[in-house]
Amino acid sequence: MIAPLAWLAAADRWLLLKINRDWTHSSLDAVMPVLTDLQNLPWFRYGVLPAALGFWLWQGRKHALKVLVVAVIAVAGTDVIAYRVLKPSVARLRPARAGISVEVRSPSGGTNGFPSNHATNAAAAAAVLSAAYPAAAPAFASVAVLIAYSRVYCGVHYPGDVLAGLLLGAGIGWPWALLMFGGGAGGSSRKKRK
Repeated sequence: MIAPLAWLAAADRWLLLKINRDWTHSSLDAVMPVLTDLQNLPWFRYGVLPAALGFWLWQGRKHALKVLVVAVIAVAGTDVIAYRVLKPSVARLRPARAGISVEVRSPSGGTNGFPSNHATNAAAAAAVLSAAYPAAAPAFASVAVLIAYSRVYCGVHYPGDVLAGLLLGAGIGWPWALLMFGGGAGGSSRKKRK
């Protein structure tokens, strides 16, 4: 059992260094830190996000409100599981804190990195939104994967941290969304949503 775990750890480190140091570009160096911390930027938090949410709620009314509530519950639940339970239990140090020479392009938060809360929360939100609006599922999944990738690119997580976060978020968010919306939730017509 030790040999496969050692191989996985070595592969995780190798891929981290490839993404963080070799597969880089100056434009990504500018974009990825913004993407990874978008929720903390004042212009996004107090401008774009409320405007988008307001428009979405105005357009979709009851259905959009239900989706918003389910997404908030799913994200809050996965956040608690990842941050309060798994991170302290696993206690895997973030790459820079473990002495790995990475280019840190964004503040990292706490000491432990497994699983990535950014990836967990993004996947939970994407799962709920995908269940509610299946036609846009590829866009929601792409945003979650980009957020996860940005964490590795910025040097604050191993690829395994974000992969575990994506799986955890989707694994909790998707069944929760199906429970709340049923199998055909997203296929409902606009008239049914109002």
